[in-house]
Amino acid sequence: MSRLKEVIDRYMQKVPEVRSYCDRCLATKRWSGSAVLMVVDAAFTSIGLNYFQAVVPKVEEFERAFVKTGKIKSFEDLAAADLE
Repeated sequence: MSRLKEVIDRYMQKVPEVRSYCDRCLATKRWSGSAVLMVVDAAFTSIGLNYFQAVVPKVEEFERAFVKTGKIKSFEDLAAADLE
């Protein structure tokens, strides 16, 4: 297990902002604590999109179009959303 930690620590030193990013995720501080936006973020991230060039702008667009307008306020709303 200590070898794994060494490898991870080496990578973490190359991208120090990742620790802060992970801490914010675990503390639900990303996307102002909106669990819906975190799920949208995770969905885009999971398909391999570039985070800062694609994911962030699209989550912000989703927030403007659906969350701030009140069309999607919960996971239930998200699950029931018309895909068209």
